[in-house]
Amino acid sequence: MASDPQLGRFLQQLQAETQRQKFTEQVHTLTGRCWDICFTDYRPPSKLDGKTQTCVQNCVNRMIDASNFMVEHLQKMEHTGAHL
Repeated sequence: MASDPQLGRFLQQLQAETQRQKFTEQVHTLTGRCWDICFTDYRPPSKLDGKTQTCVQNCVNRMIDASNFMVEHLQKMEHTGAHL
């Protein structure tokens, strides 16, 4: 059975869209968690003060670090054949 080029392009587009959707979900999750941590009264301030800005930056950076750590850990486990 010959491979259909249109089907291949469709599958690539579907995969790219799925990746974009996952990325968007991660951004929303990250934003929500950091908002809950850094904005204790749940209302956006009229001006972002230095303390809150630092909190948001640190929160985002730690979540990115944690995400990268998990990806690296899972990749190592996959390469070594280890199971969860």
